[in-house]
Amino acid sequence: MKRFFCVFLLAFILVSSISINASATTDYSGKEITFADGGWDSNKFHNAVAGLIAEQLYGYTWREVPGSTAVVHEGLIKNEIDIHMEEWTSNIATYESDLEEGKFKELGINFNDNYQGLYVPRYVIEGDPKRGIEPMAPDLKYVWDLKNYPELFPDDENKSMGRIYGGIPGWEADTIIYNKYLHYDLDENFIYFRPGSDAALSSAITSAYEKGEPIVAYYWEPTWLMGKLDMVLLEDKPYEEGSYRNGKTALPAVDVAVAVNNNFYENNPEMVEFLSNYKTSSTLTSEALAYMQDTGADYTETAKWFLQEHDELLDEWLNKEDADTIRAYLGGEKNVTGASWLKEMPFRIPLDLESIDDAIRAFSVKFDFIFNAIRVSLTAFVTFIYNILSFIPWFLYLIIIFLIGWRMSGSIAKGVLYTCSLLLIGTFGFWNHMNETLSIVIASVIISLLFGFPIGVLISTSSKLDRIVRPVLDTMQTMPVFVYLIPALLFFGLGKAPAVIATTIYAIVPIIRLTSHGIRQIEKELVEASIAFGSTKIQSLIKVQIPQALPTIMTGVNQTLMMAMSMVVTTSMIGATGLGMEVLIGVNRIEIGRGLISGISVVIIAVILDRITQGLIKRSEVQSNEQ
Repeated sequence: MKRFFCVFLLAFILVSSISINASATTDYSGKEITFADGGWDSNKFHNAVAGLIAEQLYGYTWREVPGSTAVVHEGLIKNEIDIHMEEWTSNIATYESDLEEGKFKELGINFNDNYQGLYVPRYVIEGDPKRGIEPMAPDLKYVWDLKNYPELFPDDENKSMGRIYGGIPGWEADTIIYNKYLHYDLDENFIYFRPGSDAALSSAITSAYEKGEPIVAYYWEPTWLMGKLDMVLLEDKPYEEGSYRNGKTALPAVDVAVAVNNNFYENNPEMVEFLSNYKTSSTLTSEALAYMQDTGADYTETAKWFLQEHDELLDEWLNKEDADTIRAYLGGEKNVTGASWLKEMPFRIPLDLESIDDAIRAFSVKFDFIFNAIRVSLTAFVTFIYNILSFIPWFLYLIIIFLIGWRMSGSIAKGVLYTCSLLLIGTFGFWNHMNETLSIVIASVIISLLFGFPIGVLISTSSKLDRIVRPVLDTMQTMPVFVYLIPALLFFGLGKAPAVIATTIYAIVPIIRLTSHGIRQIEKELVEASIAFGSTKIQSLIKVQIPQALPTIMTGVNQTLMMAMSMVVTTSMIGATGLGMEVLIGVNRIEIGRGLISGISVVIIAVILDRITQGLIKRSEVQSNEQ
């Protein structure tokens, strides 16, 4: 009876807590608002403006939920995000159908005077006497004029072709720009290059601009980049509703909407009324972003400045009483509560992050000839590996995998399993993508071994050196993987070369650690015996220690290989093509099937490589024991 009562009580508490939480998600009064953060500055700025008013007028707290365009839109539909201040309607394939089906509420248009398309720096057309740049393409005016200038915008990986930087994978605009690329037959002498992310695209543009180099790339307004750089939008045929999606005419100015989820719409009439009146412009937004870029102000500080500079907007958005409340807040002392120091540090180190950025960028420009030589060499290396992989007929590929799998595992069944798994990737239609991925992974692993193995051997011979290197390896191993993309992107641009650099830095740690560990764990008596029989220290290292440590070293090779495979999806964000790019597109578009199948293909390759290297480890252990 007691047991039944306890179970009943526990169930009652559980159901009650669920009910309370469920009711809490629909009663927003005095609660936290979640804003969508699509990852670009204008979105964060508008979040700060609306969040400031929500805090000061209605007592809300707020936070942002980051994600790609498609991901945050999906979050809005699922009531995981309350407000999206910048729904770029033309970049979401399902926007209109989702709206018609009542999956969310559109409250109004934030701005619709923006432009997007293919841009080039003005100095490409007109030159820049102040920088000593002569006009490179004075007749370049329309998109179709690009056919005359492929050599002006050379592709890093195929110098005989030009490069057009396309849209962000998963955006509707990317599909439109690609259709335009095909419509004007630009595919005859240009490569369409998807940069992988907004950050990668803006980095490519700013890097080329700082060096005074030509570049043609998709971009949009309003952004700080368009406000800071003098870029020219290439003209196109006049916009037509029925044909612009096929790339035959100019893209229209996009309706950038303010949207909320259905629960928020029903429970927050005061915020819904305010957001329904919320309207700015591309020009106003660019002005705010330029202020933020020039002054180093954060989004909240910029929002306060913006509302003070454009006081008239308060009268358009709010009733007189509420508008006066915000004016009083902006005109008064800083609203810092007495307990705010308990939540935040009362002092900060005045870091000049902009100076750090400028110094690194200046360094990259000054030594660009070195980085360019490395980029060209790595690109040629990866291309060489890819050409070899592509040259092998698919059936011979499968035979080789069967033989290797059989010999490494000692089982014909496992050889057949590996072969069938690889065959599955081909039937998915990802065979070429697989070769692209493998070429990056193999190149990264070879470079990791060339550098990592000697370093591991070196630090195994010196305890002092080991103490110095160990913290560096700890830092490299615990650093978030996205951090490795930053220097690779800044110094080596986009594509396969920076992908190899980032992957190598990430994957080199295991081979260094396990090479050193394997040599250090060899019994001292064995080493002393070899020296006693006349071996030098180097001979002892080569003929005794390394062979005895081979199983551990091979484990390091295995771990380096696995880490390289795990990094290959991440490097798609800086333009590395292959299976990783397919996964990224699937995620950005919420195409579950595409993401799942491409993800499974990555797993299949990783498992096969893991099993083969595990077989090599077992063989090395047997050889080590025999010795």
